[in-house]
Amino acid sequence: MKKFIRNSFALLFVASLITSCDVGDDEELNYGNGAYVTQFPYASKTAFFLKDENEVIYDYTVPVELVGGNGLAVGSDITVTFEKLDYVDDASVTFDDTYVTAVEGEDFDFVNTSNVLTIPAGSKFATIPIKVYSANLDDLNQPVLVLNLTQSSADGVNVVNSGNKSKINVVLQAQCPSDLGGTYSTAITRLTPAGGPYSVASEVITDLGDGNYSNQATGNFTLAAYGLVLGGPWNNLSVPAPRGGFIFKEVCGRIAVEEQNLFDYYSNLVQQTPAQYAASSVNLSTGVITIEYTVTFAAGNRSFRSIYTPL
Repeated sequence: MKKFIRNSFALLFVASLITSCDVGDDEELNYGNGAYVTQFPYASKTAFFLKDENEVIYDYTVPVELVGGNGLAVGSDITVTFEKLDYVDDASVTFDDTYVTAVEGEDFDFVNTSNVLTIPAGSKFATIPIKVYSANLDDLNQPVLVLNLTQSSADGVNVVNSGNKSKINVVLQAQCPSDLGGTYSTAITRLTPAGGPYSVASEVITDLGDGNYSNQATGNFTLAAYGLVLGGPWNNLSVPAPRGGFIFKEVCGRIAVEEQNLFDYYSNLVQQTPAQYAASSVNLSTGVITIEYTVTFAAGNRSFRSIYTPL
């Protein structure tokens, strides 16, 4: 079957993938007046690719950056070599238990098979281009491409690889077609501590594109500006917040809630544990959406289950 090439989109997924702030070994490099350092800008990233029966091939790039030195670009080309490593499960977390090593020639291919990239003279950035075979990706067993910078050099300039940012995990996440935008009646239960029920007679879920959506209520909190018809002891707030609900993503029938501030305004966080993610899904027959999530509070976190029935 004929294959087509398209550009991909990439999003950050769970909060546990965020790069640590610890400078680690790089602290010895004395950024600002020491060696130049080549590194990946983050330790992990999840890239989403729409599965397509036409065997679409996506172009994707992994960025490499130059930092340190005197803060300026180098006047000569910088040659950087890299290698592919096998994925190793982090036993201290559970979100990655379904990850497997990405297979070259099956899940992806390098555009440049020499595993060498060049940061051009006068530039501080370069990329590692790959091609991703969307039809082969398994959304339940996400392949992870692990890249490791091995050597960096330039004429007349001291360039080294980062001590703690020389490796990156790129999760090649399959994304199925998604169409959840619309109007729903919502039933909400507070699971811990027990509370509710709460209801919204008519709540709009807005399609933000690429399988991302926003709703209008988080637990029993929402914005008075929406004018929703509410049932139960609601906190109908009048604040200049961007939204009263939260942003979520559909991943082939499963619902993921990335960590975010409540209403994108308060310091309270909206989170989703692995168990809550496993319990969040779309019924493909009825269109009913179930989402479990937690809102953090100083007095104790509150977990909720929201069920959306199409109107």
